[in-house]
Amino acid sequence: MRAKVEALEERLNQEDAKWQAFLVGQEEEKVELQAVITRWRSAVVGVEGRSRDLKKKLSSLKAAHRYQRQSLKRAEAAYKEMELREGHDVRKLNLTRENLKKQRLHLMREARNLEELEWELNQVLTPRPGQQGAQGILAHKRVLQLEDEFEEAEADHEEKMKELDGLIGAKDEALKAAEEELDGCIFDLGEEAYAERTPHPALNALYTRLDKAK
Repeated sequence: MRAKVEALEERLNQEDAKWQAFLVGQEEEKVELQAVITRWRSAVVGVEGRSRDLKKKLSSLKAAHRYQRQSLKRAEAAYKEMELREGHDVRKLNLTRENLKKQRLHLMREARNLEELEWELNQVLTPRPGQQGAQGILAHKRVLQLEDEFEEAEADHEEKMKELDGLIGAKDEALKAAEEELDGCIFDLGEEAYAERTPHPALNALYTRLDKAK
């Protein structure tokens, strides 16, 4: 049991180290990109406002879409449990299936909306052939992509850390209960040995000290 807790804690540490390495990599790339953007600032200004507005809208829709996917995942898991517990209630199962179907269709529509918005943003950030300052526009585009990658990675990291914390907490509770049970067993065994004066080199001296204590 303790080995399992230690293994989970190691996974937690590895996940955190991976996250920190990701943050360092992002920061280093942003510094390089910012130098290019500064050099071609005039060209970047022309697309910055529109691209930022679209990016803000896109980020909001992506966050909502992630939450909806997670909600659907939980709802599907709950439905499987319901099938086992309440398989006799056909009406309830049918109603739940219909709700799940509606959720899936809504997610599909939202995914299409995201694709259209991403296409529009890509058009704004794609320089014309031979356009002066294209390097700056592409660097700005990459910065926005890094922000997207950060949002996705952060959500994934938080979910993994929450899951691992929960597993560690559950294992800790189970370990604590097992140790308390073991302590109780040892106490009962000691009481029984003392009552029966079970002869043993390690216990004989202890019996004498217990007698004096009483």
